[in-house]
Amino acid sequence: METSNIRLKAALEATRLERLAQKFADEGINDDILDQLKEEDLAHLGVTRLGDRKRLISIFQKLFFNGITSNTMVEVRGGVLSEESELKGSVVDTFLIGKHMVLQDDWEWVRVWGICNGYDLGGGQANGSFTPVTHVNWYDAVKWCNAKSEHEGLEAVYACEGATYRRGEFGPSGSKIIQRKTNSLGYRLPLEAEWEWAALGGILRPQEIASQVDTPRNESNIGDWRTARESIFNELGIYNMTSNIWEWCWDHDNVETAHRIRSGALNDNRERGRSRLHVSHSPDSRLSVLGFRLARNIS
Repeated sequence: METSNIRLKAALEATRLERLAQKFADEGINDDILDQLKEEDLAHLGVTRLGDRKRLISIFQKLFFNGITSNTMVEVRGGVLSEESELKGSVVDTFLIGKHMVLQDDWEWVRVWGICNGYDLGGGQANGSFTPVTHVNWYDAVKWCNAKSEHEGLEAVYACEGATYRRGEFGPSGSKIIQRKTNSLGYRLPLEAEWEWAALGGILRPQEIASQVDTPRNESNIGDWRTARESIFNELGIYNMTSNIWEWCWDHDNVETAHRIRSGALNDNRERGRSRLHVSHSPDSRLSVLGFRLARNIS
């Protein structure tokens, strides 16, 4: 199989069908035509189980779903947070941040690969393949970032006792034993200052913005979350940073027993959903209104 067929290789790994890689290669199957495959084609290629065929079709369709994926990153040019911010004066270097929050399909794909390669990761939940994954705690998010990095041949950002962080959780106050490699180019959680700078539009509009379209919802409407295609975006083309659900950041709070979360949850009012609000949560919390977004160093 050609090394350029990254999508096909990852899909076969996620479904534990790596043994069929040569068969796919012999039939000329590559990344460019994955969305054209049907169940009968997969059966011909040796995918004998109905469940495996359906899962592969789902993965292939996701890869060509209008380009919507947690992999899409936006470059945010650096700057300094203004006097109105609780983080005033914080210098933000140029970095990359996810155009969308991590979506359920992306979460599950990397999670399966991770479990097959020594990771322990919670299941996560969502209201559909193209909605943000929730019920993931800070430990889940950090390990998932490492799994995604390793899957793509990048250096993992997070370490525990000198080794890549793949397993274990350490309760409400134990996350401080997780170290961040500041120069790594792998996937990570955004720093709180990065998250706020991106939410405010970076250098394009360094002032507070609030959602002009999204209407706050309460818990009874929790099934009404917007999908990735229906959501709104800010000046930088980043979706849902002032609405929908809360997002984990890397930073500890002042006493290092919780981690910052940003954005606004569905059952919060408009004022609390503003992009400068500071909230912290225990790193072992898994909530229906808490997910995360990817970030990366640019160099």
